[in-house]
Amino acid sequence: MLRRRVESLSANENRPPSSFVPLSTTAAYPHVSVHRSLQLEARIHSPSVKVVSPQGKRIMTPVFGDGDKVGGTVALDPSCAQSGRLSISIEGAFLFTESETQEQIGGTSINADRRKHIFFSSARTIHVSPSSEFLPMRTSFKDALSSTIRRRPSASSLNLKQNPNGDRVYPFEFDLPRGCRSGEELPPTFKASSAPTATHADRDLPSGSGGSNVTSSGSFGVEYKISVAWEPTDASEYPSFLDVPIYYYSDADFQSVDCSPKEHSSWLEMPLRSDRPMPFRCAITLPTSVTFSRTSSIPYYVVFTTIPRSLTLTREIASDATISVTLLRKITVTEQSSLPPTPPQTPSSASEESDSPRGNLLKRVVRSRAGSFTWSPKTPADEAFDREKPLPRLPMHTVFTESRPLHTSICIGFPKRPRHQAGPEKHPTLDSQAALPDGLHKAKFVLSKNMLPSIDWSGVSVKYYLDVSVLVGQDDVRARVPIRVV
Repeated sequence: MLRRRVESLSANENRPPSSFVPLSTTAAYPHVSVHRSLQLEARIHSPSVKVVSPQGKRIMTPVFGDGDKVGGTVALDPSCAQSGRLSISIEGAFLFTESETQEQIGGTSINADRRKHIFFSSARTIHVSPSSEFLPMRTSFKDALSSTIRRRPSASSLNLKQNPNGDRVYPFEFDLPRGCRSGEELPPTFKASSAPTATHADRDLPSGSGGSNVTSSGSFGVEYKISVAWEPTDASEYPSFLDVPIYYYSDADFQSVDCSPKEHSSWLEMPLRSDRPMPFRCAITLPTSVTFSRTSSIPYYVVFTTIPRSLTLTREIASDATISVTLLRKITVTEQSSLPPTPPQTPSSASEESDSPRGNLLKRVVRSRAGSFTWSPKTPADEAFDREKPLPRLPMHTVFTESRPLHTSICIGFPKRPRHQAGPEKHPTLDSQAALPDGLHKAKFVLSKNMLPSIDWSGVSVKYYLDVSVLVGQDDVRARVPIRVV
């Protein structure tokens, strides 16, 4: 029985042992992109790829989505040293520019340096040591001996069979993080160039219009990459590095906002506020979801109603009111402080401390509690808890903030009167007709795919607002409505 078992194993050497556990599940992905340096080769398995052609070179970039695992294999060239450290890491970074103003020096425009905020990172380190399993047989005696003796293959020899060139191959795999609260999603890959903002003013906008497109994105970007570093133990050997860019899109599946119906069935009305009571009310109406795709538009209505109903005031507001709607983007980047806050300055001498009012107060407190204070030693459990208690988190501080209007639409007067949509044989009731607003302004903002999407993740905040104001004479009503751009 033993002889039969050995023969069956040797007849099928490619079969792994029963205790073999695969280290990576990403090999099931259909696409493999290969990236090389002098001593490293990285193979990334992904559900899809994006083909880019910079400078005429055709490069396949891996693309991942929600719930995907980022992984593959890293192979060391046979010329590499036999021992060293192999580091594999993945990071996501938000790129931004401190100031987008350009300085003219000698007739040449110079942009400000771009900064990087890393909002996601993960790494693993593999210590590589010499192994006879990977070294080729150099003597004919060993070749003859290995060809005549049958032995059960080990896991390392199975890997060697899969790599006949003698390359050392190491699998890796990373999980993409998920948000813990509503609206918190890993930012998608984003690359765009700066573009000017747009302002549009008009007297009477046609139905469905609202100005020119929104194309400003600023000098911002979201990038992901896999970094591989080989550091040999021998100082005489050269290290090797390899960076592999990857793409991440949160709507990798078919559930995309772009495929949602264009006609919005439900609308949300939000009132505009004033500092004092007004003889009229204004409101802005938006789709209930307040979430818009960058390839769509933001439709909105601004309405007003006089209180009580006044025909004279209605005519005045409908003809002379100034309606201003601005699409505003606010970006905030926060990081943890590198050093703890500076402690308060201590007194220079003991006499200053004793003479201060606080010193006298502490003396009175100590005297009052001297009789009631008792000291007891800590138990081993308390000491262990104190040792394991995590340090308090360092405070966050803002390293970058920007608030910029991307689009402004200005209209003089309310050109339309709301009407009920009824069939040819039906007429609205008097009560429903009386409940309609006195005036209506209808418009929309056409968005652009080059816009930076809304982000709320680990120190990076990109938020959009609609600032609405209606000016009537010296009085105005205002509102700021948060929206989401995906």
